[in-house]
Amino acid sequence: MKVPYVTSQPPDLLCTDHNLWLALGAQGLGGGGFDAHLRGPSFLIEPASRVEFSNSSGAWLDCAATGSPPPNIDWSTADGLPAGDVPEVRKLLKNGTLVLLPFPAAAYRQDVHSATYRCVASNSVGRVLSRDVQVRAVVAQAYKVEVEVIGAASRGCTAVLRCVVPSFVRDLVKVVSWLQEPAFYIYPSLQGGELLKFSCIQYE
Repeated sequence: MKVPYVTSQPPDLLCTDHNLWLALGAQGLGGGGFDAHLRGPSFLIEPASRVEFSNSSGAWLDCAATGSPPPNIDWSTADGLPAGDVPEVRKLLKNGTLVLLPFPAAAYRQDVHSATYRCVASNSVGRVLSRDVQVRAVVAQAYKVEVEVIGAASRGCTAVLRCVVPSFVRDLVKVVSWLQEPAFYIYPSLQGGELLKFSCIQYE
């Protein structure tokens, strides 16, 4: 077996028994420089996978990463295009946070307010991508629910009522109770409260 040559001052190159040369000095393999302090980016704060917000509040998508040299934080859309500033709609802060600004209903943009984003952290060593972030803005507007009687109902029968919620807010509204005037609340358990069964009473 060949024994590596060792001195009190480490040589630039050390020969092993496998005839491999290990760089110990400032010069690396092939004569190029090597910096042990270089480190690729990794996330400290990764955005949530789903963000829903109202047009009156806006939303903040936080993202932060560490690395050496310190990584840059950018955002991209689902198709890989940069998600930069859009005046009065979307703004990228210096700390890497993507801000979706409050907006009037007329300023709604599907490519901004109902879209998929990814945070991108990059430096000279490499880059990392966050999980997909599904963003959905809800435009606040008035709506009215209606009561529908399912099937025919007559005196002495059992009736089934359905609370009909407009389609544009159906995913955001949950029926939690029914009110029998003047002040009697009923908390049904069928299908999340959308249906209510009760017995019709025949009065003489």
